[in-house]
Amino acid sequence: MECTACKKPATLVCGDCNGSSILEGDPPIAYYCNSVCQETHWTHHEPTCRRLQDRKALYMVGEMAQRLFYIHRDITWKSLDIGKVEKVGNNLIIRERTTDDATTTSPKKYRIFPSHLVSTKEDKDAILVFKACVEGVRWTMEFVDGMLEGIVRTSTHFVYKAKNDSLRTRCYPLSTSFLEIINNMDYISHEIIKVTLRSGEVFAVDITGAQYGYHEPVTPWTKYEQERIFCAISAVDPYPSSKLLQIDDYNLQELNYFYKLAEGPKPHIFMTALAIMKWHILGWQKHENMSLKKWWALPEETLRMKLNDLIHFIEWSFRSPIEIL
Repeated sequence: MECTACKKPATLVCGDCNGSSILEGDPPIAYYCNSVCQETHWTHHEPTCRRLQDRKALYMVGEMAQRLFYIHRDITWKSLDIGKVEKVGNNLIIRERTTDDATTTSPKKYRIFPSHLVSTKEDKDAILVFKACVEGVRWTMEFVDGMLEGIVRTSTHFVYKAKNDSLRTRCYPLSTSFLEIINNMDYISHEIIKVTLRSGEVFAVDITGAQYGYHEPVTPWTKYEQERIFCAISAVDPYPSSKLLQIDDYNLQELNYFYKLAEGPKPHIFMTALAIMKWHILGWQKHENMSLKKWWALPEETLRMKLNDLIHFIEWSFRSPIEIL
């Protein structure tokens, strides 16, 4: 590689934007032969660097929101009493025995997710988020509002009819014939968040797309619109955030406040889950002596390692509080 500033051989890259997803139309990655050239070239590189940093933060927050949403759905599984799962072509068919009140917040109603009925993680994820679009949108907004303040310019709750599903997840009673199922595959509606960053870049944040065979939580809007959207149904202001993930401090007072908040009653179980996760996220930050907002400037390898460690820590810590609420 050659230095972006002086064209000499170079091996150094900008640590702030390194690791951001590279999209069509992006300028070449900035390489430098030494710190002097990097400082000299900063005024030219700064706009691109800031834009890539914001993009990297969005992709990381989207991944975190999705992975923690899977954990939440797995631990608080209550939607379906699954008797059988069939995979025929691109059809993932859930065979249901009974249906209970899926809105319950009582842990007594939770079931153990029947992981033994699915053969791949992708199929499990598809079932975990089946018909969870609305909850996924609200969950996403808590993360976007709490972790990307100042980075996101606008957020829109976008509802549309989907196309090009690489997987069709459906649920029917055990008694329904397969012929009846495959004859009932009309277009279905889906809900996501459309996010515009302060840089002007626009993305779709979709943490429940696994039910249609799409597992990426963040996709450039133009690509998403062309490949996934058959027609728009509505675009409205998103559900207001409950301010459960305002990650800007990790002092003992805030830890104590969110511990008490996690114990209190809430109208939706996912709010209880988020309050508990917030408590653990704060504890993790205090242990690391670093706020999450400072994470986005870390080198890609270090950031990825810390993200995985944080999610594993939350999953390990999260199960016990949920079970005893």
